[in-house]
Amino acid sequence: MKTSRYIKIGLFFILLGGAGISYMVMAANGFSTFNTRLYEVTMHDATGLSTRSRVYMAGVPIGKVDSITLEGNSARLTLAILKDVEIRENARLARRASSILGTSMLTLEPGTSLTPIIPPGGKISSGREGTDMMDMAAQLGQDVSGILREFQQNHMALLATSLETFNAISSKINARTDEELDRVSRILESAALITERTEWLLAAREEDISVSILEVRMALENIRKASDEIAGGRGTIGQVIYDDRLYNSLLSTVEETEKAVVKLQSVLDGAGSFINRANSVGILVDSRANYGFNSRNVRAGASLRLEPASGDRWYRVGVNGAPEGVSIRTVTTTSGTVTSYEDKTETRYSFSVDAELARRFGIVTVRGGLLESTAGFGVDIQPLRQIALSGELFNFRNGYYPNLRGSVTVYPFFDPDADNPLSWIYLNAGIYDALNKNRDFFLGGGVRFSDRDVKSLVGLAATAVTQ
Repeated sequence: MKTSRYIKIGLFFILLGGAGISYMVMAANGFSTFNTRLYEVTMHDATGLSTRSRVYMAGVPIGKVDSITLEGNSARLTLAILKDVEIRENARLARRASSILGTSMLTLEPGTSLTPIIPPGGKISSGREGTDMMDMAAQLGQDVSGILREFQQNHMALLATSLETFNAISSKINARTDEELDRVSRILESAALITERTEWLLAAREEDISVSILEVRMALENIRKASDEIAGGRGTIGQVIYDDRLYNSLLSTVEETEKAVVKLQSVLDGAGSFINRANSVGILVDSRANYGFNSRNVRAGASLRLEPASGDRWYRVGVNGAPEGVSIRTVTTTSGTVTSYEDKTETRYSFSVDAELARRFGIVTVRGGLLESTAGFGVDIQPLRQIALSGELFNFRNGYYPNLRGSVTVYPFFDPDADNPLSWIYLNAGIYDALNKNRDFFLGGGVRFSDRDVKSLVGLAATAVTQ
């Protein structure tokens, strides 16, 4: 009894273990006869498929290939599909490549819900079979070849366009070079023509000299006539010269002017060496005299003006005669038992000094510094080279208005490049001390020497000293 009982228990465990092992083997891949139904499909090409190949629907595995057999020229496949998947009569099954190793898989389109369901063991229609990896690789190779051919054609077209552009640029450069050579040739021809005309003008200079001599003789004749009128006491200048009341004033003015000229000569001596060291600085020497109609006095002066090469500024120093004298005020206070106060003003005949700095702004010149030994400033407006308008304000003092001087200067023969000696002469007129009661109207003129003239005079003076 006990033996048969042990045999029964052993058989039970053997059967239980075998069933478990069989179930695990059948359900190892998730698809077994318990949860699948079998369907058939016929395909023209089953390349890459095996009994391990899966069947997918919407990317989800729903079955596997159970068996593959050859039926004529086609492959007959038995598929194990999960029972919960409904397959309709218009379902389609297609083969797709699954890796570059040549393996394939099956994709199922289950069909529409309006068509009947295929029963287990039924046949599923085969749709358009997918292209394998080799075909894909071949197609990819063709596409790459096409891209390379298109790139080569575009590259050659671009290279041809670049060569045409380089040729066009070279042609333009060659044409430009020819134009430059033609321009240089025209310049040389123009230079030769200018040289010929210059030689012709120099050859005709003798006739111009004769005309200039004739003009000088006519000017000397006019001067002689004017001298006869002055000697006879006729005209304004003759009356001024032979007026005894002006003699003392004129004599004092001349004496002070001589002193000023002596001081100016020392300045010129130093200016000569300065000119030799700084040829870029323009020199202008001025000597002038004005006659006051109310005061019946003659004011004379001389100045030296330096102009840098920039031409936008200048510096001037000069001396002026003071026929009315220079007033000097002395205040004396005595303290003691009795306090006395003495205020005495003494007028001495002397000369005044000018020292100005100026800056040009177009036709307007602003200047300032010392005017007749007092602080002041002025403005000049020169709309034309022959005319200049000036206004000056200086001599600020208690109890009086400052001295306002306005004048108009005319350069009738102004020509900085001409050799005509009359270009040195200028005329001026205006009002002196316009804000006070003792204002005076004046008329006069002067002579100026330009940079070139001063250098010539300095050279002559040096020659005279050495002789």
